[in-house]
Order: sequence, then structure tokens, then C-alpha cells
Amino acid sequence: MKQAEEIGFAAVLFIIFAVFVGLGWGYNATARIVPLTVSIPGLAISAIHLARLALRWRSAAAGAASPETGRELLEAVDAEPAQTEGPGPFLTPRTRKMLGMWAWIIVLAAGIDLFGFLVTTPCFLLTFMRFFAKRSWAQSVGVAASFTVCMYLIFYVGLKAQL
Repeated sequence: MKQAEEIGFAAVLFIIFAVFVGLGWGYNATARIVPLTVSIPGLAISAIHLARLALRWRSAAAGAASPETGRELLEAVDAEPAQTEGPGPFLTPRTRKMLGMWAWIIVLAAGIDLFGFLVTTPCFLLTFMRFFAKRSWAQSVGVAASFTVCMYLIFYVGLKAQL
């Protein structure tokens, strides 16, 4: 996908989530829990993604000596590993990674059902960031703690909602 198209798509997602946040505030306190639970994190993630794309596009444009340089950079990022001759393994690395992500999502859903949102989410984030995303302990603990505090403040304090 061309970088301009990617930025355009990220901008459309940002606008959609912003509209959902605005519409979510129109409901009564009980009914707005689900729309805001989905749209607020979606808005934040799409804003971060849009900013990262814009910065990457800006840095690629500043460092590009010719139009081909940016295209070559995108092709290098999007390039798939070369296929070897003969039948490949049953599960490619990409398929294993995707199955791993689905397993993490299923574990998160089961944990929320069994233990609740505020108990499961920090534990999930800590283990996911440390063991799947291979982040440091300090970064994993920091993100898990800050996300939990933000969710508590937004939903328990701000919206007076039970998660």
C-alpha cells in the first residue's frame, strides 16, 4: 500500500472513532459504556498510528534523494521473505505469529470473564509485552500500570461505570 493511502486510511479510522466517541456521549450513563469502551481506545490507537505514519512519511521524504528512494524503502518494509523450493513448512512464521495473537486474545477474553477487567488487563499487558512483544520489565510494568490507572479513572471515576 502506498504511504499516502496508508495515511489516508488511518485518518479515516481516526475520524470514524472520533464520531463514535461523540455519539457515545449522547447516550445515558449505562448505555454509553460499550460505545465508549470501544471508541476511546480506538481513537487513541488510531491517533498514535496516524502520528507515527506522518512522522515516518516526513522522515522518508526529508531523507529521500529521489522519488525511487521512498518507493524502495516501502518495498523493503513490505517485502515478504523469499520462498524456498519445495513444499514449505505446515505453519509459516507469519501463520504461527497470527495463531499466537489469537491465542493471546482468547486468553484475555477468558481472563476478563473469570477474573474481571481490572484484574486481568494489567496481568495480560504485563505478560504480553514481556514475553510476546519482548519488551523490558520496566516498560511492561509501566505500560500495564499506566493503562490500568487510565481505565480506572475513565470508567470508574469519570463515567461511574462498572467494568
